[in-house]
Amino acid sequence: MVEGSAYVGSWLWMSRDLPIWGKERGKNLLDTGAHNYDTYETKDGKYVAVGALEPQFYSKLIEGVGQDFSMDGDEDEAKKKLTSIFATKTRDEWTALFEGTDSCVTPVLDIDEAVIHPHNRARETFIRNSKDNFEPRPAPLLTRTPGKAASDSPTLGQHTEEILRELGYKRVEITQLQTEGVIEFDDVPNGKL
Repeated sequence: MVEGSAYVGSWLWMSRDLPIWGKERGKNLLDTGAHNYDTYETKDGKYVAVGALEPQFYSKLIEGVGQDFSMDGDEDEAKKKLTSIFATKTRDEWTALFEGTDSCVTPVLDIDEAVIHPHNRARETFIRNSKDNFEPRPAPLLTRTPGKAASDSPTLGQHTEEILRELGYKRVEITQLQTEGVIEFDDVPNGKL
């Protein structure tokens, strides 16, 4: 797992010498240091994400908010202005305003909203598991060998007895641990104790 997460971060490691890093945290281009690459709270307490780094996207951002900002100006002042502007409408109002534009302004969705978002529905990004809950579909989606959802995650205590027996615990010891509240079992009808 550690190796996988390190590999996912390869770009961060390889870009250390680019001028986008090197300042203190929160002052770099991609870590909320730029007014045109950040998240902003909206009137309803939700958020929009702004990622308008390139000029063609930035011009659509300016057009959408109705106010010009100098890309070479004071970042703190520009962020304050955008913060106050985004606070004037709800997230959904901003989403509707920027929908279909190349502005790189998108809604920040909660876990339930992500499942029903039109893009994710069209791409079938989330699938239902055997408990009728949504979970992300395995990716990448390959045509000849499509991934399948893993079996459901175990419930708390589902394998407690099995693991303790493998470790050499006797039934009486397992019962004592359960009685003392050290371990617990799930409510599966086929529990042995």
